[in-house]
Amino acid sequence: MTKIRFFCGARQRRLLPLIVCACSVFPAASRSVLAQAASQEEVVITAEELPSVPSAYGAPPTFSRSRFSNAVNAYVLPPWAFFFGELFEGQGFRHGPPDYLFTQEIEMGLPYRFNVAAETQFERFNGGGGAQTVSLEARWALADWNKIPLNPTLFAEYKFGVGTIRHEEVPPPPGAGGEEEEEEEGGPPKVPDAYEFRLLLAQEFAGRFEWAMNWFFEKENTGDRGREWGFSQAVMTPVLLPNERLKVGLEMEYKNVTTKDTRGDPLNSFVLGPTLAWKPTAQTRLDISPLFGCTHDSPVADVFVAFSWLFGGERAEAEAPVSSRFRYYTDASYSRSGKDSGKEMKQVAYVPPCPEWYGDREWNVNLWGTYTFTNTEFAPNPSLIDIVQSTSEGGPVLGTYDRYIGGDHAWGGGGDVKYFFCRYAGVGVEGFALDASKPGFDIFEDQSVPILIKQRLNHNHTVGAVLGTLTLRYPIPCTRLAPYAWAGVGAIFGGGERDQLHTQGPPDAFAVNAQTQHFGSETKFLTQFGAGVEFRFARHVGWTNDLSFGVIDGPRNNFGMFRSGLNFAF
Repeated sequence: MTKIRFFCGARQRRLLPLIVCACSVFPAASRSVLAQAASQEEVVITAEELPSVPSAYGAPPTFSRSRFSNAVNAYVLPPWAFFFGELFEGQGFRHGPPDYLFTQEIEMGLPYRFNVAAETQFERFNGGGGAQTVSLEARWALADWNKIPLNPTLFAEYKFGVGTIRHEEVPPPPGAGGEEEEEEEGGPPKVPDAYEFRLLLAQEFAGRFEWAMNWFFEKENTGDRGREWGFSQAVMTPVLLPNERLKVGLEMEYKNVTTKDTRGDPLNSFVLGPTLAWKPTAQTRLDISPLFGCTHDSPVADVFVAFSWLFGGERAEAEAPVSSRFRYYTDASYSRSGKDSGKEMKQVAYVPPCPEWYGDREWNVNLWGTYTFTNTEFAPNPSLIDIVQSTSEGGPVLGTYDRYIGGDHAWGGGGDVKYFFCRYAGVGVEGFALDASKPGFDIFEDQSVPILIKQRLNHNHTVGAVLGTLTLRYPIPCTRLAPYAWAGVGAIFGGGERDQLHTQGPPDAFAVNAQTQHFGSETKFLTQFGAGVEFRFARHVGWTNDLSFGVIDGPRNNFGMFRSGLNFAF
């Protein structure tokens, strides 16, 4: 027993160093494993998703909206982005009634820093109003953002005059507007076509101040060949609200205006005032700029209010704030010792698949309201005695007027049904009705009685049309937008009423026999074509806007039509 105990004690003494080493190694290994487990603890990072807004070629979103402010444009749109704008301008003069201008514009971004746009302008002045111009625009940026100082962009525009001149561009002289002025022979003059060029400059300074400036030159092709040049500029900075939803700044505009007879004595207009831009959402913006005249030739006040909407295009990080655009970080902290790691990690957003807003085959039912404008305007106040006198002399003074629709504009509505047999093309039937009105006269003069009856008339009538149509559209991938173009042929009826005076006798208004012959409505062949864009609120409901032109059988019968309505897809 003693020997056994001795052997066991010796073995234990030999194993004791190994046991001691194991006892010292296992705690160290355990601490190493625990430390490794702690270092590999999963970190969950959360951050609020920020709204995204379009950005063009690396430009801040403010410079990617077509309009930098009410009177200033800047840079270009992202490729395949669409900009819609509704602009109101009210001018108050030192003498005479105010002038109100309403402008609608749609612009589309193209690759390689190109943009194309269309614009219509309506005027309300001294109790009258109607369409003034239809414009086509194009612009091109010389380089991507910040590749060239001030980011120069070239702008060209051609304006088609479609209305009549209700007052000159310069403020009316004292006494104008309060009394009726004598109309020129043949009715009021037509708005001339004109072209315009601009140089657009834009830059961001100190990561907070945004500035843009336009130099422009405009020239009328006919009439008094008015010429206008000058500049407009604005500077803005974000305040108060997060994500740059509210900006304030200063805006100004200078114009030098002359005609062919006043080149050496120009009128100089300079307006200056605050400007404010508020973004209810990431895609919409409301701009307000009350500008005040600083020279004798300037309006007393020139107030701008604009609402704009931007869709599609490249996407960049949210506009919030200027100094941190395109950089969204969040802190990930962990520590078993009470210390933060202080590391910054970039947020990566999940991009869901694009929804399909337009079907490969679908029926469309579209209901819309319309405003129609004509190429010419009936002289509003022709002298009936002058009509008799000039007719007896072989040259009737009846003014220029549209021979089918009637006056210078008409309101109405309509609808169409289309079937798209593929995503990009469809056929359909369209119909519309217009509440039209044409001034006229009734004259009867008989020297044998003698008697002279003269009376002004107003031919109120409804003009309708039915057409078969072909529509081509392009639903832009991953957007709710689909630009489209369409054309149709059919018949138009209910218009064309006219009055014709027959005279017999000497060329003397008070010694001639005269009688008016009235002609009723007539049906004509109509061709119509136009282009527009649809925006889908939902898969089966959309909003359409387009501009079209109708051709009947001559320039005095043709008309333009602006339509806006709701489209239901099935």
